[in-house]
Amino acid sequence: MATMAEAASTGGRSRAPGGIRVGNLYFSSGLTGVRPEARKDPLAFGGDIKEQTERTLNQHKENLEKMGSSLENVIKVTVFLADVKTEKNAMNEVYAKFFPKDAPSRSAFGVEFPDVATRVEIELVAWVPG
Repeated sequence: MATMAEAASTGGRSRAPGGIRVGNLYFSSGLTGVRPEARKDPLAFGGDIKEQTERTLNQHKENLEKMGSSLENVIKVTVFLADVKTEKNAMNEVYAKFFPKDAPSRSAFGVEFPDVATRVEIELVAWVPG
């Protein structure tokens, strides 16, 4: 089995939907719950923590499916929250719908985003079969 460095040096590292793939591992970029209409109207960006969490996890789900993987193959999730003390429980409600059993390991941090509308950013590591 090749090491990550060996896989990368032999062309095993490649762009993937929303991130990078090295061999059978996928490393996503952090995604936020930007509403599509926000590209034209910055004031349309928002949505509460639940809406943004759902939109973000749906985008991760779509990216994984494009590579022939799924949320069931997620190994690690990192969640960044604008207000971890008051919004973590609401985020967890939505998160549990996407990972109903055997949830991956996860870390959650409180952060200060560059804008007030962003409530959550999520990145993940997943296994891609094949």
